[in-house]
Amino acid sequence: MDLQKLWTLIRSDLAKARNSLPADAASHKALAEYQNFLDHNELDLACDMLEVYAEDHKVTTVFWLALRDAAARIELPDRERRYLMHAEHL
Repeated sequence: MDLQKLWTLIRSDLAKARNSLPADAASHKALAEYQNFLDHNELDLACDMLEVYAEDHKVTTVFWLALRDAAARIELPDRERRYLMHAEHL
């Protein structure tokens, strides 16, 4: 797969997770860092920041499945399994 296309798909997965969060999440420090990493195409670190937000806030199954999809595309199998476990335990 073309690298640009892969990055677009990963960005789409991350956006799906981010868009599942409530509006007030935008003020959280992790979300500012998420955006910074996204702007610099540090997609795995952007994924990390969404996970950091979820450590202290309730998130949806959609959130975890979108992160799982991003982790699968980035080829992070441990995170992929962890995110799926979170989704299954909601």
